[in-house]
Amino acid sequence: MKKIRTLFYMVAGVLSILGTTSCNNDESYDFPGDSMNRVYLKPYTGGNFVIVHTPVVSASSLELDIPVYVTQNHSEDIVATLGIDNSLVDAYNAANGTSYEALPEQALLIENKTITIPAGTYNSSESVHISINEEEVAGLRSENGYLIPVTLLNVQGGNATVSTNMNTSYLVAGVKVKSGLINNEASDQDTQGTLVSERTGWTAYVEESDEVIIKGEISSLFDGDPSSEWSASSEQLFHVVFDMQKTQNVTAVTAWYSFYGYYDYFSFTQGAKLEYSQNGTDWEDLGTVPYINGKNVVLYAPVPMRYIRTEIPVVASWGEKEASTTIGEFNVYVK
Repeated sequence: MKKIRTLFYMVAGVLSILGTTSCNNDESYDFPGDSMNRVYLKPYTGGNFVIVHTPVVSASSLELDIPVYVTQNHSEDIVATLGIDNSLVDAYNAANGTSYEALPEQALLIENKTITIPAGTYNSSESVHISINEEEVAGLRSENGYLIPVTLLNVQGGNATVSTNMNTSYLVAGVKVKSGLINNEASDQDTQGTLVSERTGWTAYVEESDEVIIKGEISSLFDGDPSSEWSASSEQLFHVVFDMQKTQNVTAVTAWYSFYGYYDYFSFTQGAKLEYSQNGTDWEDLGTVPYINGKNVVLYAPVPMRYIRTEIPVVASWGEKEASTTIGEFNVYVK
């Protein structure tokens, strides 16, 4: 038997699309009695972004594309310019009972500030791309979070004017400071990087070998065969050390086994502690393993490491208390 969670690493990486439904040329949004073609933004409804600070890296999930829309058909191109209007932050806070801060201008990257809505269409052919400046993200630590008012500054052509009530889309970026590097909210789908394909020479060992009952061969952890397993158990907590033989920029740790080929189980108990090292002697904290509904422990960002150590805790199981782990495959994702 045998069988494998984003600074941002991290820190995020992650792409949200504002207004993902495009209007085709057959749709009409003409407003009878309005002599002007109103250019507008759809409100962002994708939830808050997050800026995460860990002991080794800071990262942001804020990255998205924002298109522009018009209310009427038009026979010539319309050009719209977007920007950030931080003068709207105070009014937003007063109206919504919030206390967000304005994001410093240099902390935001805006690509394609000026975009075109081609003649005969109801939405722009391109989008404004917004993200956080990686060189500035480490200094973004407001406990109140940040409000980013993305605003239509002006429009030209096509008898167009800026909408009076849908000219701004508000983005919110919260701030989290983490003591560890494990992204407790990530799933397997959030894993960044590539699974290591070459594990020749990889090995592992139990530090407290005299107190631990071991079954199977260590080599089965790295053979790619889901029909083989290695397990260890003890009445006391113990540590398993994995040696990848060289430094890897790890974005996720994956350890799992297959229960008689019917279901895949994660190998490390919730609450297990993960550490990393370059020399196998001096250890740094990765964090505590959360509840895993999958196979991967996802890190916020790539972390250079050669050794990974997990502390297997004593937990209640079938009326008894025991520290144990069963591993079919051990591997890492790297970037």
